[in-house]
Amino acid sequence: MSDYKLLLIDDDEVDVMTFQRALRKSELPHHLNICYNADEALAAIENTSFDCIFLDYLLPGIDGLQLLRKLRDMSINTPVAVMTSQGDEKIAVEMIKNGAFDYFTKSEINPDKISKVVFSAVRLSDSEKQRYIAEKKIIENNSRLNAILESTKNLIYAFDRDFNLISFNSSFKENLEHLLRMHDIVKTDINLRDLPLSDERKQTLTQNIERCFLGEQFTVLEQVSFSNDTTKETPWYETTFNPIIDGSSSVTGVAIYSQDVTINKKIEQDLLQAKNDAIAAAATKSEFLSNMSHEIRTPMNAIIGLTELLLEESFEGTILENIKSIKYSADNLLVIINDILDFSKIEAGKVTFENIDFDLRHRMAELRKTFDHRTKEKGIGFEIEIDSQIPSVIKGDPYRLNQVLFNLVGNAIKFTSEGFIKVSATLMASKENTLTLQFSVKDTGIGIPENAQAKIFESFTQANTDTTRKYGGTGLGLAITKNLVQLQGGELSLTSTVGEGTTFFATINYQIGNALNLEEKKKKEDEPTDLSRFNILLVEDNLMNQFVAKQFFKKWKNELIIANHGAEAISILIERNDIDVVLMDLQMPEMSGFQAAEIIRDQNSAVKNTNIPIIALSADAFLETRRKVIEAGMNDYVTKPFNPEELYSKIVKYTNKAILPLEI
Repeated sequence: MSDYKLLLIDDDEVDVMTFQRALRKSELPHHLNICYNADEALAAIENTSFDCIFLDYLLPGIDGLQLLRKLRDMSINTPVAVMTSQGDEKIAVEMIKNGAFDYFTKSEINPDKISKVVFSAVRLSDSEKQRYIAEKKIIENNSRLNAILESTKNLIYAFDRDFNLISFNSSFKENLEHLLRMHDIVKTDINLRDLPLSDERKQTLTQNIERCFLGEQFTVLEQVSFSNDTTKETPWYETTFNPIIDGSSSVTGVAIYSQDVTINKKIEQDLLQAKNDAIAAAATKSEFLSNMSHEIRTPMNAIIGLTELLLEESFEGTILENIKSIKYSADNLLVIINDILDFSKIEAGKVTFENIDFDLRHRMAELRKTFDHRTKEKGIGFEIEIDSQIPSVIKGDPYRLNQVLFNLVGNAIKFTSEGFIKVSATLMASKENTLTLQFSVKDTGIGIPENAQAKIFESFTQANTDTTRKYGGTGLGLAITKNLVQLQGGELSLTSTVGEGTTFFATINYQIGNALNLEEKKKKEDEPTDLSRFNILLVEDNLMNQFVAKQFFKKWKNELIIANHGAEAISILIERNDIDVVLMDLQMPEMSGFQAAEIIRDQNSAVKNTNIPIIALSADAFLETRRKVIEAGMNDYVTKPFNPEELYSKIVKYTNKAILPLEI
């Protein structure tokens, strides 16, 4: 620490010695100058900058008060502490008024007092320096702000309470002078009423200013012209009105800032048009995919349904193998169709996830059943390994897990001609009720080159064009799988060596499930499939789909009532009051399923039971269609090709219970 520079101004030798002794005892690092009169003090102050001045009030010639005033007149702001032989409140007040920061009697001179005064002086001096720096910055900022305001092309101007123009920048001045010249107006004092503006413009501006007089700050978007040229587009301005408030919090005027946003407005209009075009294109795409879904899945419903029925018969040998081949090909075709539809849903951000209890080991067993035949045909091994620490029941989306594993295993089988495929489920972490599981699918197939590993997760991409020609596929499977994993908060990665094989890793979070919920569900599934006591109306225009549905319902001991379109269904429901549930196709001639449902739900219609349960049965698998189904008043939705168990359970649900709306 450097020495404190102190100045003592006192003509009394005894007092000076007392001060020196106390200063030494204070142990402050210091350099002390002593002056015995005002002239010596002024000379010392001119040559040296002091941290603190100790000033005796009674001096020969001029007193301490006069000297203090002189110092302040000379703009010397060194902190001054005044000392007197006897305390006098009047003197103290005068000294403080004239700039002294402390006042004490000489009887108080001691090491502690001197230290406190010096420290206070230093702090005061630092504060003054900071204040000076701050004031300097304010001045600099104001200068900079003025420069900015004068350089901007935006309009800045202000009116007082009487609507007199009191201030403006150069840009506004140019526009104002141009406006006045056009109307041959020569004035220096401008009032809003004098401006050659249209009555409508003047009224709008007046109303905004009066609104601002109430203390409100706001911004408006407006078209303002300073020209009579009607061939030019009127520019757009974003104008902000700010109240000017004085020290007593009164509004004395209004400051106005107008920014030309014509270019931004044009960009905004272009973006809006582009957005509308994109929405229209998306709607067209969605409609196309919806129609494609319906048109392709409708015959698929018949093919898959009939092959499932045939496989339940006692065929053997070549006939059985042919039926299995048909089923296998149909399932593959359905996978491709679902890939395209799922990809569209992911693109639109409309994928939904279940959160239900399921038995992971049962799911993996089903996975084995699904792929056993294919792996045996290719002569490759197929192993499944499940970590014993994983609970028997977990909670999440089993269907999306199936989709992930089906894609990865199907992919592995496609690219593996010898060796094996191994599926593993491992518990990576367990915290409270959350489980982090890692599913790995390892194969001994062709492998993936390192430079192609990142690309294979991209849409419509495989390792190379030869792969596509040789092995087939849409190039969507891995892109969909990665998205499905990520949308569940997980990660999908891989390791691979060309010629040795590939391992995919999917990490997904689940919760610990409730086994009781599964037991209840299994009891319901094990109930006899008997729908003989129900009258079920199928509204379907496709004859093959009618035939397939009839075959399934015969197994469930039910003779379906058939309507070929919506209008025919309405006629049946007007005549009969004993229909228990309606299975409604959506896209039909004469009257669609949506139109029919709306008529059925109309309380003023002639339909006997307007609250009858309606289950949509459609090949259109899009979420928008599900929403339309609910809006039309239907209760639930099943996609075609339908899962027989799902359809059966929903029929039972709505015929045995109160009508419940479909949850989306």
